[in-house]
Amino acid sequence: MESSTTSRRGGLWGIAFVVTLFVAGAMVSLPSARRTGREIATFYAAHTGVILVQQVLGVVTLAFFLAFALALGARPRRWLLVGTALLAISELVTNIVPVIVALTNPGPDGAHAWTVIEDLADEALFISIAVFSVAATVEEVGWVRLVGLMAATISLLRVVLTLFDVAALDALAPITFLILILILSVRIFMGLSKRMPTSTAHS
Repeated sequence: MESSTTSRRGGLWGIAFVVTLFVAGAMVSLPSARRTGREIATFYAAHTGVILVQQVLGVVTLAFFLAFALALGARPRRWLLVGTALLAISELVTNIVPVIVALTNPGPDGAHAWTVIEDLADEALFISIAVFSVAATVEEVGWVRLVGLMAATISLLRVVLTLFDVAALDALAPITFLILILILSVRIFMGLSKRMPTSTAHS
């Protein structure tokens, strides 16, 4: 009974992660390094309070994600642990940089330089999402593995397109990832997410 309760709680962590991430993302869209330094500095000066609240909520979101990843078995599953660690580190950087800019109020050059770092961390985040998406679903049933591969592919394509200043997948990539987390969360909560034996994982 305790194991069943713990498993169900793991599903709730995933749902909490999706909800809080959606709320945080809807609060404000941070400028990218494609904007000028003056535009970036002006944006941060005008939205300091909202940005700080958003980043605090982002840390809470990360805590929910870590609890969810542990429920998926991140400790014993090497690649899932790697994906979780990379995602957590890159997400922390994307939280810390906006706080620094919002609190220090740098000039245009400084604001742009910090935003370049933010953009690089954001690219690392989506690479981490790709690793996590595959690792989290490799032992699941076929259709869930397919969703994981789709989430990973879209995330990597988003990284490549961003290098060419194409924002076509900026919204789709995170939405696909959240859908994957919801699927895994519901399956955990309903007791459907059962690891397949290694020998039959790709049959």
